Amino acid sequence: MKNILIAVFSVLTLSACATQCAYWRTCSPNAMEEAKASGKAVLVLITAPNCSTCESNWCRIFSRREFLDEVSKDCVPLLMNCPYENPSLQCSSFRQKYDAEPSPSLVLLENSGKKIATVPFPYEDADKCLESIRSLLKK
Repeated sequence: MKNILIAVFSVLTLSACATQCAYWRTCSPNAMEEAKASGKAVLVLITAPNCSTCESNWCRIFSRREFLDEVSKDCVPLLMNCPYENPSLQCSSFRQKYDAEPSPSLVLLENSGKKIATVPFPYEDADKCLESIRSLLKK
């Protein structure tokens, strides 16, 4: 019975990952081009490996289909995984260019690449996070 539960959980986890990956894109020029073509803003989620706060936010908010459905109406969601030690040149450049906080951080950009704002932390729940994003988009 235990093996059956583990197998079911594994299938559900892989299914959820496929759904999440369909929404979150990696930061790349193609993603910015997609945003320009769609007329949507860009929401960049900066996380770090082994960051318990990042993992908690991912599970509570950013991996939830309801959150992703709603945020994708107005934004192209991009995921940037930036380790604290030895971050990539892309991570370092992005943080410097947009004055982005260390992980976790949400940066909202126009599809031209101009920074709109950093979504205030902490991200209490999906509804409050969406409310903050929508408020910043209206400004």
